[in-house]
Amino acid sequence: MGERTSPIPRLRRVLPHEWGRRVLNEWGRSGLSRRRGRGQALVELALALPVLMVLVAGVLELGRGYAFAVETSDAARDAARYVAGKTATTNGPGLAAMCSLVTADLAAVTANVSCPTQVNHAPPFVAGTDYTKPFPGQAVVAVYCGTTNNCTGAIPTLYQSEVDVYVFYGFSDLNILGGGITITGSSRATTAW
Repeated sequence: MGERTSPIPRLRRVLPHEWGRRVLNEWGRSGLSRRRGRGQALVELALALPVLMVLVAGVLELGRGYAFAVETSDAARDAARYVAGKTATTNGPGLAAMCSLVTADLAAVTANVSCPTQVNHAPPFVAGTDYTKPFPGQAVVAVYCGTTNNCTGAIPTLYQSEVDVYVFYGFSDLNILGGGITITGSSRATTAW
């Protein structure tokens, strides 16, 4: 007869002089070492699981922050285009109308929009001096209207004036990145006034 091809290990007879020893199966492992391997796997899982959970939470927060950055950038671009929209016979829409547009654009992100703060110099703007730094969950809008007051322009056109709109959002993460972060979206539009 040939060797057995069955996947079931063959039992072997234990002789009386082998009773005190560990009996190995066909693969050279005892039941005791299999239990140790299972325990080792549990310890490795217990060590690796918190690290994996922090990595997953970090990736989710990064995605959330990116989504807020896209929203603030889109709101700033829409506001700059809107406020620069003056025709030859009418004034521009002004800051109040621009604020309504920014509030509508950021409705999915926050209902707390503080706008607008008109700054009398070109960017960069300084938090605490030119605008109030947003607290977590708040959006703050700062605008530089170039040569015009209230971003309405004047019917006599002043060509190539620029409007700079900055939207600052106070992003509150899960304190993985150290607390609140200010996300900035900005846009510049060239006007006909």
